[in-house]
Formats: sequence, structure tokens, C-alpha cells
Amino acid sequence: EGRLLFDNLKKTVGYALTANIPELTPFLLFIIAGIPLPIGPIAIVLICIGTDISPAISLAFEMAESNIMKRPPRNPETDRLASHRLMFHSYAQIGMIESAAGFLTYFVVMGESGFMPYTLLDLSTAWNDPNFNVQDSFGQDWSFENRKELEFTC
Repeated sequence: EGRLLFDNLKKTVGYALTANIPELTPFLLFIIAGIPLPIGPIAIVLICIGTDISPAISLAFEMAESNIMKRPPRNPETDRLASHRLMFHSYAQIGMIESAAGFLTYFVVMGESGFMPYTLLDLSTAWNDPNFNVQDSFGQDWSFENRKELEFTC
């Protein structure tokens, strides 16, 4: 049972860590590059509640692998629940792939709406100003209400 619990907890921790990078990078690009915020804090909380909890719970109750008893017991000195390898895999590999996919979708939606990716740089101040109309790449004016509606579709 101990090996099964450790394996399932490790899967759950890996799954939970993977979601951190795609949720953090929109805010980093908002601060660093000044692009309009692709996803709001409320949406991130709802996504976490709706998509992270159920799969994480299901990973905790996963059945044992067939070779679980053939493996030696874990060494409590060296085998950690969140090892460097797990964190690298979760953050640097899967998290970055998920972030890239999310930003690809964001830039495609914004591009189809008239905002090419290069025009989004340093646009966040004007984007969030309700008294200012923003002009897209095709010369169309976007009111604050229209911009917020577009934000919700990303």
C-alpha cells in the first residue's frame, strides 16, 4: 500500500505543479511585455476549481501498476515526493508546452480580431482605459466594451 500511495501522491503533485506555469505566464507577459491580460484572476480560479481538482483526485485513487511489488522499497533519504526531476518535468517541459499552446490560441484569436501579435506589445495601459478607443491592425476603433468582450472570448 505504501508504494501505491507514494506513486499516486507523486502523480497528483506532478499534475498540480504542471498547471502553475500556464497560469503564471499570462501575468508575467502582462507585466513584462505590456500585452493585454489573456486571462483574468477569476477565470484562473474557476479553471483551477473546474479542471484541476477532479483529475487530481482521480490520480490519488489510481490502481496499482502490475510491477509495483517487484520494485524495491523507496529510500526515504533520496526518494522525495517532489524531486528535482519531477519539478523540471512539470515546470520546464509540460508547463511550457501548455503555455505555448495557450498563447498560440490567444494570439490567433487576437489576430483574427484584428490585433496582430506585434501590436499587442505595450498595449495594456490603453487597453484597460475606458476613456480611450484602441485601433487595431486594420484601422478599426475598439471601444472599451468591445475590448472586454474580446477578452472574454480569448
